[in-house]
Amino acid sequence: MKLKIPFMTMVCAASLAVAACAAAPTTRQARETDLTSAQGRVDRAVDVIDQMQSQPGTAALLRNARGVLVVPDYVQAAFIIGGRGGVGVLVAPHDGHWSDPAFFQVGGLSLGLQAGVDAGPVAYVLMTPRAVREFENRPGRFSLGADAGLTVATFSSATHIVSTLPTADVIVWTGTAGVFGGVAFDATDVVSNPRLDEAYYRSLTSVRQILDGDVHNRLADRLQVALSARVASR
Repeated sequence: MKLKIPFMTMVCAASLAVAACAAAPTTRQARETDLTSAQGRVDRAVDVIDQMQSQPGTAALLRNARGVLVVPDYVQAAFIIGGRGGVGVLVAPHDGHWSDPAFFQVGGLSLGLQAGVDAGPVAYVLMTPRAVREFENRPGRFSLGADAGLTVATFSSATHIVSTLPTADVIVWTGTAGVFGGVAFDATDVVSNPRLDEAYYRSLTSVRQILDGDVHNRLADRLQVALSARVASR
């Protein structure tokens, strides 16, 4: 006995199959787009680390660091009330080498009288374990500054670093002198970017797994080499 299937049911089923097939490449394309975006951040982070090499005192800073969040393109848009931030990559030393990057969005509001848009690299150097724990343990948005009980200092010179290392949880390095006009960098809106993490490692993973070295992307090797070379330099 043959089972008769209504024609419209067959048409609907076929349409759903075509739609599913059409959606699959879109999902893959979105993932590849995220992967390209993530790798671009990592590559630009290498450039930022290289830029830091030209400034005295950064070797001592990184040798003592428990982690580094590099925001290659930190944007400050201001006119009385403005916004600031960007996407950064977080790495931490683990078992004698630097971890692969975890991705974070850094944002916040600022008050000022400047008009226009400024951009440049910013690095948040995490000097204490509790600063790193803020990134590992926070399930949602958090503040990197006084609201989280963290002290934030601005990198200015080798002498400043020597006097600040014992007390600061976070030291902020900026790559373009004068661009940000005295803006405070205690970011009030920091959140993990699991979408970029998943795209970069092609699987769901946590920040702690990344920093502990449980996942790896060989395309991050250049960033690890740049940091290791900088830490080893004198």
